Amino acid sequence: MTNSTSRPGLRAALTRRGLMAASASAAVVLLAACSGTPGDGASTAATTTAPATAVSSASAAPSASPTAGTGTPTAESAIKELVAGFPATAVPLMKGAEIQATSIAHAGPVSTASMTATITDTSANVLAHYTKVFTDQGFAAQPGDSVDGVPLKTFVRTGGQEIATVSVVQTGSTATFTIGATLLQASFK
Repeated sequence: MTNSTSRPGLRAALTRRGLMAASASAAVVLLAACSGTPGDGASTAATTTAPATAVSSASAAPSASPTAGTGTPTAESAIKELVAGFPATAVPLMKGAEIQATSIAHAGPVSTASMTATITDTSANVLAHYTKVFTDQGFAAQPGDSVDGVPLKTFVRTGGQEIATVSVVQTGSTATFTIGATLLQASFK
């Protein structure tokens, strides 16, 4: 029997999922850090540039090519707005939703983007909306609509090189959703 993690394509896809989850987690952390401070109603933004770090050495995969790891990886984030360079065409904001945090990270042949936003709607409607958005872009919806009771949908394309995940937490009539996407540079727009 073949160990599935010994296949390079699957290992790379699992690594991208880990990086995407880390980006989504970073957006949630940013959201949590900013939501506790009362403001004057004005939109505030914070942008940082820092070296990207690996999730763990166990999830790091070797580069697919010698040039894949060249350049200095960077990460940027913004609160209450799209970070400069966010791929809004590939990861559009749902109509009526309010951005809480966004982030992007560039490293090698793929980049990651994440967005956390809120909307007065149901988690089912959010998942249905983004299922249409991503399948219209050629992503294939993967089986399953939740993980441990949390509404979540994953989409893949380009032989698993590009992955998008949408998760939703419902609180009363408000749905807070996080989208994480790992995209090839040509799709990052």
